[in-house]
Amino acid sequence: MSASMNRDKNGGRILVAAGFDEKAAPYVDALKAVGVPAERIVVLTPGARPGVPAELVAGAAGLVLSGGADVAPERYGEAPRPNASLEVYPERDALEWELLEAARERRLPVWGVCRGLQVVNVFLGGTLWQDLPSQLPGPVPHEVLTTPDTLAHTVRPVTNGTALAERLSRETPVVNSRHHQAVKDLAPGLRTAALSPDGLVEAFELAGDPERDWWVRAVQWHPENLVAMALHRALWADFVSAAGSSDE
Repeated sequence: MSASMNRDKNGGRILVAAGFDEKAAPYVDALKAVGVPAERIVVLTPGARPGVPAELVAGAAGLVLSGGADVAPERYGEAPRPNASLEVYPERDALEWELLEAARERRLPVWGVCRGLQVVNVFLGGTLWQDLPSQLPGPVPHEVLTTPDTLAHTVRPVTNGTALAERLSRETPVVNSRHHQAVKDLAPGLRTAALSPDGLVEAFELAGDPERDWWVRAVQWHPENLVAMALHRALWADFVSAAGSSDE
């Protein structure tokens, strides 16, 4: 039985990993906006897990890793910088590492957003800038907190044959931005799909054939707040299509 057939058999649930239930609401709304019924969406938080990660993934169609707290630097072999203004959540790191281990084993599609991009990069062996303002200051605004849908800067798709880069290259993407950390060393196997004007990784995709291998894509911005815009809505639709759980 194929992985997609197994996901359909198990009801096509989409798992949304978040720090707190209320923080998951925009991601749930984005999934609903592209055709996922509410009853298929399961929010997972460290404080309230309805099962162990392997069991949850076994009955799922896809995994969303949402934004939130910083990844603990120990996860990528560094000590916390004293001036990095870190806000870590080790219990959430532990949960999402377990989910990713199970997702990799079952080739469950993974869609990472902001922190989710950083989690995937570190999980696969990459590193992060702990604090852009103190380590890599520059003219591009990366932490714009005015409103969730405030547009901060453009991103430049990288022409390298990835499906995500091709999707982003259909227009000039303009994104919101709410992060003070970013990819420093890209993990082996990941391919950059877009860069910010100052050269930070804004999107990546796992190399390989997503039909046979592991479908993993991630962006540094927050497309859950931008589903009114066709390009950002399409990113969610692509994930749902990979998960095989859309009613559209």
